[in-house]
Amino acid sequence: MIRVLVVDDSLTVRMDLQEALEGAGFGTELCADLACAREALRRGPTDLVVLDVLLPDGDGVDLLAELRRSPEHAATPVMLLSSEAAVAQRVRGLRTGADEYVGKPYAVEQLVARARELVRRARPDEAPEGAAPVLVVDDSLTAREQLRELIEGAGLDVVTAGSGEEGLRVAAGRRPRAVVVDGVMPGMDGASFVRQLRADPALRATPCILLTASGAIGELGALDAGADAYVRKDEEGRAVVLARLLALLRGGATGAARGPAFLSPRRVLLVGPGRAPPEPVAELLRQEGHDVAAASSAAEALALLAVDRVDAVLVDGTGGLGRAMEACRALRDGPERRQVPLLVFGEAPEGERLAAAVDAGADDYVSTAAGLELLRARVRAQLRRKQLEDEDRSREAFARNAAVLESITDAFFAVDRAWRFVYVNHALEELLGARRADLLGQELWSALPWLAADEAAAELRRVAAGREPATFELRWPDERWFEVRAFSHEGGLTAHLRDVTDRRRAQEVQAHLIGIVGHDLRTPLTVVAASAGLLLRDPALSGDHRRVLERISSAGARMRRLITDLLDYSQARLGQGIPVFPSTADLDDLCREVIQEIKAAHPGREIRFVPVGDGRGEWDAGRIQQVLANLLGNALRYSPEGTPATVTRAGDAERVTLSVHNEGPPIEPWLKEQIFAPFRRGDAQGNPRGGVGLGLYIVREIVRGHGGEVSLESEEGRGTTFTVALPRREGAGRP
Repeated sequence: MIRVLVVDDSLTVRMDLQEALEGAGFGTELCADLACAREALRRGPTDLVVLDVLLPDGDGVDLLAELRRSPEHAATPVMLLSSEAAVAQRVRGLRTGADEYVGKPYAVEQLVARARELVRRARPDEAPEGAAPVLVVDDSLTAREQLRELIEGAGLDVVTAGSGEEGLRVAAGRRPRAVVVDGVMPGMDGASFVRQLRADPALRATPCILLTASGAIGELGALDAGADAYVRKDEEGRAVVLARLLALLRGGATGAARGPAFLSPRRVLLVGPGRAPPEPVAELLRQEGHDVAAASSAAEALALLAVDRVDAVLVDGTGGLGRAMEACRALRDGPERRQVPLLVFGEAPEGERLAAAVDAGADDYVSTAAGLELLRARVRAQLRRKQLEDEDRSREAFARNAAVLESITDAFFAVDRAWRFVYVNHALEELLGARRADLLGQELWSALPWLAADEAAAELRRVAAGREPATFELRWPDERWFEVRAFSHEGGLTAHLRDVTDRRRAQEVQAHLIGIVGHDLRTPLTVVAASAGLLLRDPALSGDHRRVLERISSAGARMRRLITDLLDYSQARLGQGIPVFPSTADLDDLCREVIQEIKAAHPGREIRFVPVGDGRGEWDAGRIQQVLANLLGNALRYSPEGTPATVTRAGDAERVTLSVHNEGPPIEPWLKEQIFAPFRRGDAQGNPRGGVGLGLYIVREIVRGHGGEVSLESEEGRGTTFTVALPRREGAGRP
């Protein structure tokens, strides 16, 4: 059974989540504090952690950081819970590695749906999907329970809702097989409920039975609203309800449409420029089932938008138009935010404010003078418009290129910003053995779970965020290898999948041969190095003889490094990665040892070392020295005599950076793009400057093995700087 660890100091929350998650097919373990959670994690792995931020014995984000540092739990999905107003905590949690963030108070159905999705991404073959239930919507508890007993007696699962508004949220999250709804309820009546359900493409096929006790809604009115059946709400009617329901289900009607529901809960950012946003508006959005984040300034809102996706932004203009307009301009400053619906609300009439709001980048201004219902309706309309625009834009773009995309041998797909397929070509249909009609609207991670693996998913998310394209290889379950080339586009991401199994196998043979040759070269080289070292101990050596032997020893050391690089390369190309074994080490001591060795090999060259703060952490000492030796060797090789190389070590409590700078000429743009690829090396004035082009490739692989990253800056007149960023954490590496 899938295991969910719930960590929250509120007994009510723990019991609420236990009931909901176990009802959805999960197993749960409950903890009230960090000490209990750590003990539970020590006992073994878990499939999902639902984690409160504020706990009696510490900060939940600290536990999240521990999980991300742990080899056993690093890939465990984590959903954070905290006050919707705590935007700074939400930003910190997402930056630390949270997979989801749900603000309190939350909708249970929404939280369970997100939990199911997170587990399905991590363990696609084991996540509980849960049978599609029948939804009963009635404001009378007695009537709901009577219908539940009746329908469950026929072997069907049932979920209930006490109002039309709650029923729509449950329908969006659970995709019921059918709906039985009372015609007369406070607030939204049954006919209005059915009309809204029918307006949603993902739910419009759901069979609906409309009940009435008063006869106020006649059968013609019920059918005109979109109901499939009309039944009186009495003893005789209850028997008819079951017969009608079974007939509708037997006829093949189903609510399990592909793609997202318009009525699905969305993430809404509520911005109060210079103050907390009004609570009634936040409550209005919560009633709609939305996950609300409340920011008290434009800067706070921008910090959240940098790390999290939102579906709409509402700016409070009740305190004055000036600040609201400034917030709108700031929020619209960036191409990735221009497609997000942005509304301003306030008490002034629309005629006075609408033009100014639109001029500042807002999509609408809504007057709340007469109440908040108009704001609710306008938010719904903007969300519906945005989804339709996204779908139409993607559909039109790929329809124009369909002739080409259907003729290529590469499997090709396009997804929107919610990672749902909006286009697949025939080659992908054949690869997956699935029909296009069934794939469209599915989430990428569900149809192609191999792309949900940590490194592949991280690359795709990086591309989708609007950064440069990515190319990487992954292994298919049937032992084939595919090259993935991914590109961002306005509405999401596109990717080509090319079968490169033959090429990969040839590379593996080549890498294996390189490994054999490297091992064979080590033995005679060891003899040469040992002999030179023995001769150097002779005090009778002349100065000339000693210099010759030192050159032999230096060349042998360089040759050993080249062989090590070749062996590391062969292991990496065989798909094993470069092994790293972290242990406690002081980075400053490691740097000083390498600098001393490099200085001995390059007499007269100046190397400066600038350490800042604490250099202690968990690293593979030998591998980190290999990284620094490769970077320093390049720095001296590609910079003029007489110019220094500088090593700077800095960082904070969580990360440490190691930068190597030289004053040489800039790296050419064409080389920048491939400088970390194997067998790429730079030239100076057309002449090779040594090396076989593996040093930087090895650097990148070692740094990745530690869970870090390496970057490059090189400009005319400013020299070149390679920066290695490493997590300062226990167990960050991989064996």
